[in-house]
Amino acid sequence: MAKLEPYAPTPAARAGRIAKTVTPFVIGIVCVLLSFVPFGRIVGSPLAPAFPLMAIYYWAIVRPEMFPPLAVFAVGVLFDLLSGGEIGLWAFVYVVTYSIVITQRLMLVNVPFSAFWAGFAFTAAFAGALAWVVVSVIHGMLVPPGPVFWHMAVTVAVFPLFAMVFGRFETRVLLGG
Repeated sequence: MAKLEPYAPTPAARAGRIAKTVTPFVIGIVCVLLSFVPFGRIVGSPLAPAFPLMAIYYWAIVRPEMFPPLAVFAVGVLFDLLSGGEIGLWAFVYVVTYSIVITQRLMLVNVPFSAFWAGFAFTAAFAGALAWVVVSVIHGMLVPPGPVFWHMAVTVAVFPLFAMVFGRFETRVLLGG
């Protein structure tokens, strides 16, 4: 009787599996870089959406195993380094926000998009409020909350577009459809 050899994936199959596994993290990095594109000159607004927050929320709900806390922390640190702000601010905000989203994940999986979007609105409000509190503590005074409010409002407004892009990317690349 012939002994069957265990399945050994080809190098291309292994590379494809690795690429699929890191895809949400790479999307998070791209969202960080997208944050520094001067869209304000194009659309006439100085506010840019919190692109990394959109990616973190989406992948925390849809595929948390592919966007672990360490990846969220790395996205936040990269954003902090590129923004020139307080190092650790957005890394902290993103990891805490991610932790809370993960606890609510089961309520948001397979819900109508309006509920998914409402969940993101609450998430963005929490992340903005947390960032505002941390910055106020760092500076030892209450900083004006208006810019953070508008920053998160713009983020919530454009989230459906990015959720659609993330969803298509998930369907075509990660699920092979």
